[in-house]
Amino acid sequence: MAKNLSGDLQVASANRLVDGLVVYLDDAGQWTPRLDRAALARDKNESAILLERARAEAFSVVDPFLVAVTEDDDGTIEPLSLREKIRSAGLTFDAIASEAVRYA
Repeated sequence: MAKNLSGDLQVASANRLVDGLVVYLDDAGQWTPRLDRAALARDKNESAILLERARAEAFSVVDPFLVAVTEDDDGTIEPLSLREKIRSAGLTFDAIASEAVRYA
């Protein structure tokens, strides 16, 4: 059963400047495409600190923001909103094919 249906758990997310991929701030202050490696804020105070850390590390990403997540009993993290579930799943199109069509 999922915990945190209120949205108290949060991670910092952004899009990488180089390729637009969704990334998450990890505990080491690095941006990773893996949600399971994201730093997890467990209350409002930790969330505020996490967002400030994300903004301080934002030189390679666009507009960091907080995402409400759930954490299952086994530690699996999943976004609460449908929008963030879609973002965390990766690109919804083939980026290479898209570039090929654009330059054809």
